Formats: sequence, structure tokens, C-alpha cells
Amino acid sequence: MQAGVAYCDAKVPFAAGFKLAQDAATQGNITEVAVLLLFCNAATDYQRLLDGARQYCGGNTIIIGGSAVGVITNNHLVSGGQAAAAMALAATDVDFFPALAEQLSRDPSAAGASLAEQLAPNNNAKLLLLFYDSIRYAGNAQQPAILNPSPPLLKALRKPLPAKLPIAGAGLLADLVFGPTKQFFQRQLTDDAALALQFSGNLRPYIVAMHGCEPFTSRSFTITRSFGQFIYELDKQPVCAVLDQVIGTRSWRNQKPVLDFALGVKYPEQTHNLYSTSYVTRLINGILPNDEGIILFEPDLAEGTTVHLMQRNSQSIQAAATNQLTALFTQMRAEQSQPVAALYFDCAGRMTGSKAEAVLIQQQLTAAQIPMLGIYCGVEIAPIGLHSRSLDWSAVLILLCR
Repeated sequence: MQAGVAYCDAKVPFAAGFKLAQDAATQGNITEVAVLLLFCNAATDYQRLLDGARQYCGGNTIIIGGSAVGVITNNHLVSGGQAAAAMALAATDVDFFPALAEQLSRDPSAAGASLAEQLAPNNNAKLLLLFYDSIRYAGNAQQPAILNPSPPLLKALRKPLPAKLPIAGAGLLADLVFGPTKQFFQRQLTDDAALALQFSGNLRPYIVAMHGCEPFTSRSFTITRSFGQFIYELDKQPVCAVLDQVIGTRSWRNQKPVLDFALGVKYPEQTHNLYSTSYVTRLINGILPNDEGIILFEPDLAEGTTVHLMQRNSQSIQAAATNQLTALFTQMRAEQSQPVAALYFDCAGRMTGSKAEAVLIQQQLTAAQIPMLGIYCGVEIAPIGLHSRSLDWSAVLILLCR
């Protein structure tokens, strides 16, 4: 497998799409692009960018991607302007199979089942990339955005697939105000959709769920009353009062979303993936009227779930990323895996306070001469415990290796 990455400011979108595809192919010494992963921010003319990329690639290239709050490459970390980036892939020993499910918001479970049905049964499949529209209804000054839940999508997608097949990817986001999101699929510009790309053949993926938060206290709590993404009680006490007491202040209530604290669930560590965090964190979007409860980013923490109060700490995040990368590269050397490319999906909420991790990833991968494409997104997806799960306020790094 060969890979190349390119970046541009897409002020002239058709020409930018053409040049992105051309430069990514050139950087990877690729004469015929099998897959082009293409991402841009909301200020870009999506359709013209896609048309330009298709003009260069021709009709046989699989093109998927879509919105990103910002893009990250070995040499760029950009959210302003009309930022766009692409990764070109080519291989004679790896097969790629794409799938699309539309009308995601109508029934996320049906969308997941549709993707799985389209993917050819393949015991040699090594990785499934998943991208989906995070936004069900865009927000405005009067009404907050309503999001597409990822747990039912993931559950229905993975159910008929081989248990060993890892699913990784991102919930796409166009901007920090939760505006409309777009997806690229082949020649089509769409929204309210989920996209999948299955890899099979001579590929060994390494997937790292990066450390986003750490427990604020050793104390754990049990959710005793909840409904969907709303949590009302912890340990049979009003949740807001419990958090006030543990945190020691009420100031967190004024933040939407809450910047320094989150709820997290710990899953058993995977013995073959010791460099991944074992925590799945859920962002607190705000509180309900009359302090009745808190609003989470996802609706999957049910009554009876044991949770921890998680704290964000930039220094801890950077130290953990250093340790995770060291462990990752050590395992890759031990298994004689040859890295070809890297994908990095980072929470858009961390753009202002945790860019140090992204810069560290840039530096490490550039030093190792591994081409990298990253995006800032709404949700990150990686295997945690026995299943692939959605994460908040975290990042996912995927190393594609021979």
C-alpha cells in the first residue's frame, strides 16, 4: 500500500480539489489513486471541491469524506480560511469496499444495518472506517442542535460483521456552532448519511484511543435515574448537587458545554491494545432547567451504569500521548510492521485547549516519515473493551501498516 497527503486553502474550490488529489498522489508516488479521503471546513464549496478531485482521479477512484472543523497534516493544523486536506491511497495487495446509508436521522439502527448489508462478507477484512453526520438538526440562536446518536448506528453495524473486525472513524462536524454537515461519497454530495470503507488484504491496523480525561477522584457513582442523554440522579441524589459537592464549586454549571469535567465509564483493558485508554468519556453539554439534571452528548449511559467524574488536564493528556506513542511504536517494531500512513480524529472541543497533543502527533509521525491526515470532529470511534465505541473529548490515531 502507498499513501500521500496534501493540504490547501480552497479559495478556488475546483482547482483546489484537483490540486489536492494531484499533490496527494504525487507525495505518495501514486500513478492511479484507489481511494481519496477528502475533508474540508464549512467555508468551502463542497461540490466544486469534490468535482475538482474527481476530475483528477477519474471515474474509478473511491472518494469519501466530508466536513471537518479543522484539518491536520504533518505540516498543517488549520481551522480557519477554507481549509481542505486529502489522503490518496493505492495498493495491489489491499482491497477497498465503500458503502453509503442515507436518512441516518430517521433510524440510526437501520442505517448501520444497511451499511453492514452492503459490505461483502470477508473474513480477510482488517479495518472498517466509519464516518457519519453528527448533526440531526443544526442549531441556531434560539434552539440548540440535535445530534445523531452513534451507539445504535455502531451496534447495528457491528452485529453481523466478524467480531475481530475493528471499527474506527468519526462523527463529522462542520463548525463549532453545530451547523449543517456534508459528506462526500463517490460523485455525490450528501448529508444525514453514514459512510463506510472496508479494508482487506495485506494490512495491519493499529488503533489508539488517546487519553482525553482522567478521573478527578477515585470515587465512582451509579446512575440511578436517567432518560436518554439526560442524567437526573447519581447514587439516588440529584446529579447537579452531587457534582457541586465533588467539584467544590457551582461554576461548572455556567459552561455550555462544560469545559473541565465530564462523565466516564471504564472498560476492561484489551490485552492486545495496551496503549489505548480504557475510559469512554461523555461530554456534559449543559444542565436542564431548574437544575433537574445534566445533558450528555450521547444517550448511552443508562441507569445502573457505574461512572467516574473525569477531569481534563492538558499536561496529563500530553504525557499520556507520549507514553501511548512509545508503547505503540515498540509493539510495531516487535511485530515487524511497516507503517504506511496515519489517520487522526481529534475532538473539535479540544482545538482551543489541547492542541499540544495534535502537535506531538505531528512531530512523532513526521520524524517517523509517516504521512498523516487528521480532522477535528464531533465524535471519535475506536475499539474500547470488547466493542468499538464512540468517544467524546478524546482522539483516535490509526496507523495503517503492512
